[in-house]
Amino acid sequence: MAGLAPTDPCSTSDPTTSAPAAAIYSSPAIELIGLDEERPKVSSESAPVPSESPESPTSPTPSPSSPEPFLTTLCEGGLKGWLAVLGSFLIHSLIFAPTEFVFGVFVLHYQQVFQGSPASAIAFVGTTGSAITYIAGFVSGIVGDHFGYRQTAFAGSVLMSVSLVLASFSKQLWHLYLTQGVLFGFGASLAYYPAIAVPSQYFVKHRGLAIGIAVSGTGLGGFALAPLTNALIDMVDIFWTLRILAIVIFVVCGGASMLIAEKVDPVKLSIHLEEEQARQDQERTITGDLEKTFVPSGANDIKSIDKVATKKPSFFQALYVFKNPQFLSLTIAEFTASIGYLIPLYYMQTYAVHIGLTVDEGALILGLSNASSFVGRILLGIIADRISNTKTLLFCSWGCVISIMVFWTLAKSFATLALMGMTFCLFIGAYVSLVPVAVAESFGTDTMASMIGL
Repeated sequence: MAGLAPTDPCSTSDPTTSAPAAAIYSSPAIELIGLDEERPKVSSESAPVPSESPESPTSPTPSPSSPEPFLTTLCEGGLKGWLAVLGSFLIHSLIFAPTEFVFGVFVLHYQQVFQGSPASAIAFVGTTGSAITYIAGFVSGIVGDHFGYRQTAFAGSVLMSVSLVLASFSKQLWHLYLTQGVLFGFGASLAYYPAIAVPSQYFVKHRGLAIGIAVSGTGLGGFALAPLTNALIDMVDIFWTLRILAIVIFVVCGGASMLIAEKVDPVKLSIHLEEEQARQDQERTITGDLEKTFVPSGANDIKSIDKVATKKPSFFQALYVFKNPQFLSLTIAEFTASIGYLIPLYYMQTYAVHIGLTVDEGALILGLSNASSFVGRILLGIIADRISNTKTLLFCSWGCVISIMVFWTLAKSFATLALMGMTFCLFIGAYVSLVPVAVAESFGTDTMASMIGL
């Protein structure tokens, strides 16, 4: 018909998004207030139904203007969703660099600064930072779910920057344990869990792809930072490198934290509903001798109902998931996987020097391995969307085992060590990118950060 406007293929109207608000406005308490009002009825004459043409086929043919699958993917999350993915990508590109994906570069140079300290003792600095990041995950998730993802991630960015500045003044090895280890780990935890949780709130059909793109920032950041960090240390020194890295983290992660907003802000929704209820009560004020508001029975419970509907679970209430066998199984599996997945990254450059390669060649291998992780996280997300998230995780677990037990045993040259590192990082990307997908599919996205933190 000529009067109909063309539909927007990128319309972000989603029944799952609009359902909560619609359900609250149509709650019994609000319906009682409008008992004295009649709803307008739509006449069949005012809304003519188009007649079916006998020439039209039984099955409608697709419109030539219908969006292609790629366009559909772009439209699912909307602009706000893809900005959240971008913010998560930028945060991932830096938060794990000083303790995980480029820490192998720091190990060799710390051995020169803290002479007499074994490589294992220095590597424990990165292990401490990584462990604190995940151990504090549950608290960080609760903080993010209650106070907002933006605020929590920004606080983590500030804490990470401060920790690296303090680490640059370290005189003894235990100073690094407290600064680059414990303090940086807490900051990374505050930034990581909101960043990993937010893409799942905007995407359902292409959730694996969205999270894969977000966490691929770790691989791309490691690919760029490994050789750059090594060159920067040679140009200035390791402590000025820490200070420069602190500035970069504050600018990039702090700015990116402004992009990772939750899809639904329950605080704003609650305020809006309370204002709407006050307006309706004022309109129903009876003039004359009564001069008071007519409020039917049950209407006074609207605010309490609204608060219950939008209130996040407390710290102890969130522990209910431990009663779920599926959650326990997933937690145990990921805990055992996290014990050893960082070991190749910590010792890859040290092992490269051990087999006769140069420090620069070791840094290049580490960078290529992180680049492989960048590709793997996006590719595995696409595969998980099309096949199965659980099967993809299982396949990648065996891929990691083979790369360590077979390829690392044969790694005696630049080519074989690079093959081992790239193969391992290609599959290990599933550890980060697909676990949030499994959590979102099984337990929803309302308390996503808390669930991943567990």
